[in-house]
Amino acid sequence: MIHHNQLKNRIGTLLFYAVIFLFFVAPILRLIIMSCKGPDGYGLQNFVVLLHEPRTLKAIINTLIIAVGSSGIATVVGTCMAFVIAYTNFRHKHLLEMLVLMPFIIPSYITTLSWAGIITKRGLINRTAAALGLGTINIYSIGGILFIVGVCNIPIVYLSVTHTLRKIPKDLEWASRSCGFSILKTFWKIDVPEAMPAIMSGAVLSFLAAIDNFSVPAFLGIPAGIPVLSTYIYEKAISFGPQSFPLAAALSVLLCAIAIGGTLLEVLVRKGGAMESIKEDFSPRVYIRESRRKAAEVILLLGWGLFDMIPLLVMVSNAFLKNYGLAITRQNLSVDNFEFVCTNTSVLSSISNSLILAMVTCTLCILIGTAMAYLKVRRGNHAVVIGEKCAAMTYAIPGIVLSLSMIFHWTEPLPGIHPGIYGTINILVIAYLTRYLILQIKGSTTALLSVNPELEEAVRSSGGNFLMTWRFVLIPLLKKNVLSSSFLIFVSSLTELTLSSMLASADTKTIGLTIFNFQQGGEYSLSAAMSTLIVAMILVGYGIVNFSAVLKKEKIESEFVSGTRNAAIRDNAGA
Repeated sequence: MIHHNQLKNRIGTLLFYAVIFLFFVAPILRLIIMSCKGPDGYGLQNFVVLLHEPRTLKAIINTLIIAVGSSGIATVVGTCMAFVIAYTNFRHKHLLEMLVLMPFIIPSYITTLSWAGIITKRGLINRTAAALGLGTINIYSIGGILFIVGVCNIPIVYLSVTHTLRKIPKDLEWASRSCGFSILKTFWKIDVPEAMPAIMSGAVLSFLAAIDNFSVPAFLGIPAGIPVLSTYIYEKAISFGPQSFPLAAALSVLLCAIAIGGTLLEVLVRKGGAMESIKEDFSPRVYIRESRRKAAEVILLLGWGLFDMIPLLVMVSNAFLKNYGLAITRQNLSVDNFEFVCTNTSVLSSISNSLILAMVTCTLCILIGTAMAYLKVRRGNHAVVIGEKCAAMTYAIPGIVLSLSMIFHWTEPLPGIHPGIYGTINILVIAYLTRYLILQIKGSTTALLSVNPELEEAVRSSGGNFLMTWRFVLIPLLKKNVLSSSFLIFVSSLTELTLSSMLASADTKTIGLTIFNFQQGGEYSLSAAMSTLIVAMILVGYGIVNFSAVLKKEKIESEFVSGTRNAAIRDNAGA
């Protein structure tokens, strides 16, 4: 006879599986089914038709060229900067790291706009290049897309490699140096082989991010007629022909096949790194003489500062132009673009929609992701582990593919049921939740692993119940790490473009979609003005978060120096 609690657990598990299937698995299955739907029934005719179109082959080749080339740029630059910041005795590492991570903080479509503003036909770079006889640079080309995507993906490789470098045991390097090897030989013989799994993993992640990227090829490729798979799917889906959705679905399956292959490769190369449990060592390992160090610090800080800030400053200056493309003169300067952006009803509505979406998505991800992390870590729930893998799957597939599957699935999620959410903000909430939930599960899991379970047992042994455990132990200890991991979800939702490009309607436009529409409509100064405001919002938010962390650190250090913290600890210990 099944116990009452066991029956409740089984019913709960079945409901959980049903929800996971409905939100994470069924949309992908609907996409695959749609890809096989032809005018004469189900089959592979859509794939045959697409593979006989020259534009399809061109899109596949362009996608691979851009993904491989941009990954090469990101891997070389990201690895070099990881070594400099992780190993050398440079000062101002926090500032240098922030400059390296800048393309990760700012949305890729704003990075694209800023670089497109500086590399115009009559811009400073092209005039200088022409004067030197080097010809001109056309950013609306495969090379331009490859360069911008590479710049945007440098932080991915940097983050992957720098943590691994800090985990390599110093003993290995000391043994090499005691055997007579130089610093350079030690680096090539010890550090590079140990860090190679992380370097390869970063390169594959950069490759996956490149084929997933929609905004850069949309901003630079569509005006120049350069197709890649992500924009080609978008063009097919909005063509509204009788076979537009099935053909777009078939293209999505092809893109998914590339993404899944890359994901499996990343898993294989990541298995080579077995240093997950080693604590990071932040102390310098390579000491550079003071005169050389100071010169290198100036070159790196100045170089990265100019590389990041000049395109943004050009974009800001373009935001003040009455007539985009003409020289910056007093007569051509105006604040009309900012006035329009700050007063136009449609623009304000898009900002409001994005803020609502970011807050709702962030809140839902914190609640659901933390609950799933708790069940996985503390209860060892196998159903949650399966749910986590399903959530990871919807994050791994390209965003444009996920948005198309959302359309197919949520029009009629169950036979005979039409919820009518397509075209409303609700489908965007579901799409964002499906996309970003895995980030919160991972973040909350890490936070929970840092909390000693004995603290929870102490509350229970003192007569406390489940809610008291959360109120007095878990929430106070988890909130900082959980909120930190949700910051990425908030910023990503606030500036999202790929999902909203397919799912948003006239009433649910988002910030990213509004900037995209301005750029596609030739309103470059308006897109620059709105991008300037968004960058200001992001940098202020990022600055507040970092400033609070620095203040807290300084307060703790000050308390230790003055002895008040030690006295407080002794008092508490005595109590």
